[in-house]
Amino acid sequence: MAINLLEKVSEKLGLSPLIKVDPVTQQVELKTDKERESKLMQALVPTALAGIYDSVRSEEGLNFLIDGQSHPDWIALMFGKNGGEMKERLAAYSGTTEDFVQTHFNMVAAEAAKVLRENASGADTKKSIRDIAGSQRDNILPYLPAQLRAGLLLDDNTLDDRTNKMEGPVSTIMHKIETAFTGQESQEAADKKRDKNM
Repeated sequence: MAINLLEKVSEKLGLSPLIKVDPVTQQVELKTDKERESKLMQALVPTALAGIYDSVRSEEGLNFLIDGQSHPDWIALMFGKNGGEMKERLAAYSGTTEDFVQTHFNMVAAEAAKVLRENASGADTKKSIRDIAGSQRDNILPYLPAQLRAGLLLDDNTLDDRTNKMEGPVSTIMHKIETAFTGQESQEAADKKRDKNM
């Protein structure tokens, strides 16, 4: 059964439900004081998960997630040479310090890695973690603030694309066309195919 890593990590950390980015304004509409106070987490959770989504594409990143090691600088681990810039952007976006961002990013990323390991199934843990993390893109994008330009720093333009944050029938058609051209299979299509073959 597929999990929603963003929801699961938010739940494990005791966070309020995250708010989606408005696809028109590309802003997260924070209306209440409590929502405004959580602006850092609104940005950190999807950014950390975008980093994990990207990390499982490399053997090194995947091995690190499997090993369950702690890391003093998850931002640098995921964003490489762009880690410092990502930290600056998160601090500016949330109105906090880079040290505060670092501490909380480490907490979110470590929890996400733990959730991945807990939900890995089957004999091939590496494949299971890669499959789970790799299927999270559509869960992450509606929450990832465009002004952070996380995709640019991860060298994955599709993470910053406005159309990827849209939902509804037109968006669904556009995502299916994109999937057909890239050769990637959506999690829903993979689940249907698997269920059909059982």
